[in-house]
Amino acid sequence: MKKSVLINEVSKKTGLGRKDTEAIINTMLETIVDTLKNKEAVSFLGFGSFEPVKKNAREIYIPGTTTKVQVKEKYSIRFKPGKTLKKEMLELTE
Repeated sequence: MKKSVLINEVSKKTGLGRKDTEAIINTMLETIVDTLKNKEAVSFLGFGSFEPVKKNAREIYIPGTTTKVQVKEKYSIRFKPGKTLKKEMLELTE
């Protein structure tokens, strides 16, 4: 689902105008990004949580060669699905 489709769906379900819905969704996403930049977790009960995770610097081999490359430390994001989301996804496989 693209962001524009999400905006349209939320707008229909809430009865809010498209511009208002877009502003709300953009603000929500900006807030989530800012929180993750501050190395804090974001969680939505039942849906899941986003958590910044530090990846240490390491040395790797380039596949197919014997060349080693140094990879700098970086932060990544881990998503852990919540109980309700897991349950809904399991129902799809049954």
